[in-house]
Amino acid sequence: MSKKDLKLSTFAEFRLPPEVYYGQGALSTLKDVVPCLGSKVLIISDEVMEKIGHVERCVTYVQKAGAAHVTYMGVNTEPTDVYVDEALQMLQEQNCDLIVAVGGGSCIDTAKAVAVVATNGGYIGEYVGGQKPITKDPVPFIAIPTTAGTGSEVTSVTVITNTTADVKMMIKHPAFIPAVAIVDPLLTVTSPPKVTAATGVDALCHAIEAYLSRRAQPLTDTLSLEAIRLISSSIRRAYQQGEDLEARDRICKQALLFPMPQSVWCMVCPVP
Repeated sequence: MSKKDLKLSTFAEFRLPPEVYYGQGALSTLKDVVPCLGSKVLIISDEVMEKIGHVERCVTYVQKAGAAHVTYMGVNTEPTDVYVDEALQMLQEQNCDLIVAVGGGSCIDTAKAVAVVATNGGYIGEYVGGQKPITKDPVPFIAIPTTAGTGSEVTSVTVITNTTADVKMMIKHPAFIPAVAIVDPLLTVTSPPKVTAATGVDALCHAIEAYLSRRAQPLTDTLSLEAIRLISSSIRRAYQQGEDLEARDRICKQALLFPMPQSVWCMVCPVP
């Protein structure tokens, strides 16, 4: 093959978190991971996660790791620039050097934005479309999902709402990939049927989109097809029987798989 036959489009980029811990009981690895990344943790979550005990479970493992912590429980809707600013202020005032996000995609996306802005400065909206370059490593952060649908724990994307313009800002950069993802199916058992269905169907749509994408390639096709198989064979059981751990386990596996191809085809643009 001559050089002129080689085209850049024949190559694809594929990025994942450096560490992913998966399986029932994986949350316990938090006590081992925290000491490697920081000494004072900002836990970003919401009131629902606090009420059902997931935040307290994380706090227990952070304490076992010998680290101090503070909590920001303000993420009660889809992630906004207001949440980012509030959590960022807490991180800076409390001198935290590690972020743990526990919850759905909103909590994890908020943590991603805080981690990047904390070291690179400015307003999160300035990073849309690469307007403001990301030149410094983010504050290390650990993503712990409690739903199986957004896949934010393994992607390089964050979606934050600009509350002034009422516009969703999609921002893509490797800096938004968590340092560690901890995926424990036991944490999803508390997910209500409606949330289970909504996140599952959302994940199915994304997996199909990734497979049909013009930027798809053999590796992403393999992951997309397996995600589609896992979702279609388990979503009904997880919806009807929330404590079916086998179904929950399969749904969590697809939530890990389907976002990975998005690293290839996901576009960076504001979504009105």
